[in-house]
Amino acid sequence: MVTIKKNEPVYEEMRSLAPYFLVISGIYMAVTVIISFAVRDYTIPVGAVYGMIVAALNFLMLGKSAQNALRKSEKSANTYMSAMYCARYLGLFALLTIGALAPFISLIASVIPLFFPRIAIMIRAFLRKED
Repeated sequence: MVTIKKNEPVYEEMRSLAPYFLVISGIYMAVTVIISFAVRDYTIPVGAVYGMIVAALNFLMLGKSAQNALRKSEKSANTYMSAMYCARYLGLFALLTIGALAPFISLIASVIPLFFPRIAIMIRAFLRKED
């Protein structure tokens, strides 16, 4: 399980990005619910929720692995981050494969939230630049 303690820098980073991620996710959920009523397909919002959970876990694991790499020497940190990169993407592939095989999850709706952390980072950077 991914645990992040309050005294770690990753905690503050995740905490500062959470409102942006939640707003983007809320807008996305509203859109998927409207679309699902229009096309009468309940798999779209289910896929959206599944994708948001996968995206949040992927981003938390990235932060945790970066935090752990800071405690290592440069060479071992590089090796560690490469290994964690591979592990995260294998896990992501496995979770998306499960989502693709499940008949009640829309694969497209579950892939879109994987971009939300990047969008949240860009929005936060843009808003901080204006301040």
